[in-house]
Amino acid sequence: MSDSKNVIALVPAAGVSRRMGQPKLLMQLGNQRVIDHLVTSLVHPAVERVLVLVRPDDDELQAALRPYSHVDVITPPDSPAEMRESVSLLLKACERHHGGGWMLIPADSPWIEHRVLDRLIVAWRETPENMVVPVHDGRRGHPTIFPASLSSEIESIPPERGLNYLLHSNPERVVEVQCPEASVLCDLDTPEDFERLKQMWNPERD
Repeated sequence: MSDSKNVIALVPAAGVSRRMGQPKLLMQLGNQRVIDHLVTSLVHPAVERVLVLVRPDDDELQAALRPYSHVDVITPPDSPAEMRESVSLLLKACERHHGGGWMLIPADSPWIEHRVLDRLIVAWRETPENMVVPVHDGRRGHPTIFPASLSSEIESIPPERGLNYLLHSNPERVVEVQCPEASVLCDLDTPEDFERLKQMWNPERD
């Protein structure tokens, strides 16, 4: 049964990794692929399910996710043109079985630490109608928890704006959680980003 004190993790993973030059979620990081690290890090008592949106033609990523029983793979008939469309599709799938919050994890932010999740969940449970975002060294990072009540506002975001629009347009509903972990700023877009991630990676995680 769905628990309104828990969240569902939404992972838009329909990109084509143009800047990386190869499918970044299938790249090897330590003893696992990036996607394996991401979905296993989301095995958490407060994360009810993990929904990953994958392009319909991305057979390799779909196959990589198949072994994970806590993951639902969402494959729309057509590839989403932008992040907002991906999130909208994930929210429609999420609404079928959940009334709590939703946690957005861009697939290019694969380093999720449990102690960060713990802090974010505690903050969100204290103020469940607010958005909760981690902050490191004055910069906002990922993941962000949104209340279910904001789901309907996705469609009203101006075309030229990203999902950060919800944070900027509702500043009174944003709770910032200070995190000493630089991992909340991890952004995997280019080969240089991947080299930096490998240098930061703790081999004990594998």
